[in-house]
Amino acid sequence: MSIERIRRVLLALDDARPDVNVLRALQSLLDLDALEMTGLFLEDEELLRAALLPCFREISYSGVAAPLDRDRLLRDMALQARAAEEAFRALAEHLTREHWRLAHRFLVARGRFAEELDRAAAEAEFVLVTRRARGAGLRQRLGHTFANLVRQPRHVLFVNEPWASGSSVVVVNAGRTALDHAARIAETQGLRLVVANPVAVPPPAAARLPRDAVVRQLTALDEQAIADLCLREDARLLVLPELPDFDWAELLLSLTDRLPCSILKLAEPAAPPPA
Repeated sequence: MSIERIRRVLLALDDARPDVNVLRALQSLLDLDALEMTGLFLEDEELLRAALLPCFREISYSGVAAPLDRDRLLRDMALQARAAEEAFRALAEHLTREHWRLAHRFLVARGRFAEELDRAAAEAEFVLVTRRARGAGLRQRLGHTFANLVRQPRHVLFVNEPWASGSSVVVVNAGRTALDHAARIAETQGLRLVVANPVAVPPPAAARLPRDAVVRQLTALDEQAIADLCLREDARLLVLPELPDFDWAELLLSLTDRLPCSILKLAEPAAPPPA
């Protein structure tokens, strides 16, 4: 679906407060008339089940190992869910004051994380996943939790908080549509636009590019080359268009674990180059 026609947005939240500036970045892309926004907090049933098994231990930062306490996990999840709901409702109220016309609701689901997320995302056209930095700068690794989500024909934005870090928007191997989206986000956020292609070709002539946009050549469409470019260009956001002859899913998940920047996977195919 074209991003301008999106009506149903799902925000899958951890206990991080969603940054209103992320939504402002999308404001230039979305039609704000009658937007439906759902907040979702997932309680991981598999973690609760693990707490019932005597072989599982949790290790504190001080190195002390102890059995998983299921009652404490339940209390922690309840506190995190309340914090996520309060943050979501505050965000919705803020957007309403900024004249976003939206209906909103908040859901708490318990089950297998990947299955519950897929179920909640089934009706969404755009999914935003917040991933806050943990403790010593670590994030929970994605593994295959989001594999099915990113393979579906929908737009997905992984927000590696804090959103405000980074000075550029990098878009990889993009046609006119993805270039235009990336350029609008860069302009809205006051960031440089970096267009990265696996061959030394100019961007499509019809694309609207900022004056300070630069074109970089990728040595390959692989994790190492894209990660090196994003780090070198101090990316805040990496934009990956869906390509009919290229599978971004595994690469996207690896990059999301590896990079500090956020990643937007667009659902519409890139436009073919002019003849």
